[in-house]
Amino acid sequence: MSTISLSATASEKGTSRFSRLTLLAVPLLVFLALFFIWPIIELLKQGFYSKGALSADNYLHLWEVPIYRIVLQNTFVIAAVVTGCCIIMSYPLAYLMASVRPALSKVLFFAVLLPFWSSALVRTSAWIALLQQNGPLNTLLVTTRVIDQPIAFLYNFTGVLIGMTHVLMPFVVLPLYASFRALDNSLVQAAQSLGADAIGIFTRIILPLTRPGVAAGAIIVFMNAIGYYITPSLMGGPAQRMIAELISHNISDELNWGIAAALAGVLLITTLLALWVFNRLFGLDKLMGSHSGKGNQRAGARRTSGGRLSAMAGVVCALFLILPILVVIPISFGTGNFPTFPPPHYGLRWYDNFFTDSKWMAALGQSVKVGVVVTLLSLILGASAALGVYKMRSNRKGWLEVLFIIPMSVPAIITAVALYYLCGPLALINNSVALIIGHTVLATPFTYITMRAALQRFDPSLELAALSLGASWPQMFRRVMLPALLPGMIGGAVFAFITSFDDVVMALFLTTLRNRTLPKLMYEGLSFDFDPTVISASCVLIGATALILLAWSLSGRHGEKHETATR
Repeated sequence: MSTISLSATASEKGTSRFSRLTLLAVPLLVFLALFFIWPIIELLKQGFYSKGALSADNYLHLWEVPIYRIVLQNTFVIAAVVTGCCIIMSYPLAYLMASVRPALSKVLFFAVLLPFWSSALVRTSAWIALLQQNGPLNTLLVTTRVIDQPIAFLYNFTGVLIGMTHVLMPFVVLPLYASFRALDNSLVQAAQSLGADAIGIFTRIILPLTRPGVAAGAIIVFMNAIGYYITPSLMGGPAQRMIAELISHNISDELNWGIAAALAGVLLITTLLALWVFNRLFGLDKLMGSHSGKGNQRAGARRTSGGRLSAMAGVVCALFLILPILVVIPISFGTGNFPTFPPPHYGLRWYDNFFTDSKWMAALGQSVKVGVVVTLLSLILGASAALGVYKMRSNRKGWLEVLFIIPMSVPAIITAVALYYLCGPLALINNSVALIIGHTVLATPFTYITMRAALQRFDPSLELAALSLGASWPQMFRRVMLPALLPGMIGGAVFAFITSFDDVVMALFLTTLRNRTLPKLMYEGLSFDFDPTVISASCVLIGATALILLAWSLSGRHGEKHETATR
């Protein structure tokens, strides 16, 4: 009786505490209302004003003026083609990752995750160095007499397609890999025994069973592609302008807030529609779950002729992801005024310039300082919100989670322009406050997702057991819950820091010459007058990313060992 009474008392206290803990979601809710929802609403309102009166003229202007129609068409065509390329190239790579031995699978994962974690600007600079007229690819093709004259890979549709596919392809590879891991290999063997060829096996077995994974990845790629700014502006030409570039042009050059707001409205509606489709098909909770898969794919199983061809294609796709990063490293040690591969002479000229030039060190220091502040803020907001939602027992939980995740899906150009519209008159751009706010908006969803995933894996019986033994809730949290959630917190912090440190779009609008960040300075070095120091800076960031990835992997293993020991 005493045990039952004690448990009941602990449960009642826990329930009372749980109701109060739900208030932990309020700070993030208020923060997003002030610095995400309100600025975007204020920006979108400008699209419905023309000459001081309510009007739809700005939206009609987008349809009537040919240049805007062309840009809108370019955006959706490029996004669709990039999505298709990502799907086609992801299938053989995901199949290879799921069917090789664990040691080789880890190598392939590293080949996918290193570019995935590296800044889009770093990858774009690597492709520019690789694809230029005197670059390694053209040199190889001319030397082997495949072509007589260098091919123009850059500043056209080909450049945009290569750059964006490289940046976005991991978003399809990872969920597709999970689908392959969950695929029962006995189904393929049964089809083979019944005489099915490789095409029949793919169309009738593999494609239907992996469709959810590829559909989820494709929607994510399309949402990201329609709002892309950096890669098209650096690797494309005038004929490949997209919506994000036109928004920037109307604000920076034309000072036409009405048209910029109308373009942002079209982009936002398209993004939210894609997010709604994703939610209807898969549910946003899929973003917070583990998709490791527990299928019966046998590593090292005997391959059919079609499987061997797919594996060879998978190797080519893995090289496509990792090759630009591997090629750009020796290029960075060249001493010439323009990057070449292989360099005729090796040295540390551009690394020395990076570490001794005051503007590069100031930009690096600014990025680190902003990144640390953003990491702390997003970790506090995201972790507290995740804990508050975790304790909720009402239907409000669903829409709150959608709200907390949406900032990572809305194109950064919209959030950046909206904050620029809000913070510019308040003089918050000169002191980096606006940038910290913008980066926190972008980074907090990542900390929230990682913490929600960690809380979903946490065994609630441990919490109730500690409370029933007389521990207060703070004591239980410090001794039981916090150690179990620590790997998730570290992962969230890593995501937050990288999100802030790698951002270019926010920095372009929310910083000045005095407080610009490293990515902004690298962007200027690529877009105006090519500075080889950008290549050495990219390699420094690649090395830092690899170390962070390795450290996070080791911390994850430590967390798994701790969880196993606790159980």
